[in-house]
Amino acid sequence: MTRYPRISDLQKRAYRRLPPFVGAYLFSGTSQNQARDESLSDYASIKLVPRFMRGRVETNLSRHFMGTDFAAPFSVAPIGLSSLIWPGSEIALAKAAAKAGYGYALSTVAGASVEQIGPLAGDKGFFQLYAPNDRAVAIDLMRRAKEAGFTKLILTTDVPAPSRREEMRLAGAPIGSRSEASPTMRVMMQSARHPSWSLAALAHGGRFRFHNLEPYAPPEMLKNITQYIGSQINGALTWDYLDELRAMWDGPMLLKGPLHYDDCKRALDAGLDGLVLSNHGGRQLDCAPSPISQLPKLREQLGSDVTLAIDSGMRSGLDMARAIALGADFCFLGRAFLIGVAALGTKGAHHVGDILMDELSNTMIQLGVETIDELAKVDSRHLF
Repeated sequence: MTRYPRISDLQKRAYRRLPPFVGAYLFSGTSQNQARDESLSDYASIKLVPRFMRGRVETNLSRHFMGTDFAAPFSVAPIGLSSLIWPGSEIALAKAAAKAGYGYALSTVAGASVEQIGPLAGDKGFFQLYAPNDRAVAIDLMRRAKEAGFTKLILTTDVPAPSRREEMRLAGAPIGSRSEASPTMRVMMQSARHPSWSLAALAHGGRFRFHNLEPYAPPEMLKNITQYIGSQINGALTWDYLDELRAMWDGPMLLKGPLHYDDCKRALDAGLDGLVLSNHGGRQLDCAPSPISQLPKLREQLGSDVTLAIDSGMRSGLDMARAIALGADFCFLGRAFLIGVAALGTKGAHHVGDILMDELSNTMIQLGVETIDELAKVDSRHLF
């Protein structure tokens, strides 16, 4: 904590340890990175008004969300290809979350399987589903998730197709049709110059795997599994399909990605239990608004009883406090945790959680509030 007291202090070390083609995947947005950058800067524009003369403030960070008691009002967000960013990161992050009592969400396209992560995450785990075109695959994925112990489902809608990923292309990432080809000389040279990442990759088998989806790919497509995945999830989700999935899943279900009132209302009318406002970390549409800028208006339009979570742009416990003060019930953070494991390996998974909880607690003390419910009522100002 003395050397790396903030997430931002870990970022330079993480960048140095990652090959450029991997670093571009973690840090970049799309197009000119405006949506990514505004998701960060909009948080910085939010001011919270403290109240004083309250004596000693003893904070309680606990939050009841989606039928589960969490030690703090946040979860690791579902992160696709997280084991590419840092090999073994899913297991490290799930263990850290379980130990500290916050949540962990596993992506459909993560490296680890639901069978590996479900027992580690316990009742605080979320499974994020990219709805596949093949309904039988969707049914079986949900069955596997349920049997592995996941009780909460996050259905993602904010990736209708891959974005252009310009910075990844410039960095030499093997994306698109080349993603399953033999590594290019440029990728191999980058890997050789970043031995910490390369050794971690070798220790975890040396090749990224999509363990959740590999069982469904035809044998002839296993050598190009990303082509199969693209054929299944790109543009698959419709409102009719959402209605089918809601009927198939008998537990709490969130829709991740809506930013427009009509989409939020339609999802709630379909029986979803809540929403995760998201612009996918600014990685999809560079002119999309930041979720935090949409939050106050949507909270007012949808009412106080609707469950609203949020992701994209949070890098600190202070940012979480800002989101909760503006109307969020719960927070999901992705890049912050991957920056931690990229910088420090397994220790980084625990360290990021420690930073976030300490920052949130200290922010609440400075504001003069003891509980998350009190934090939600803090007087706030914003410029959007």
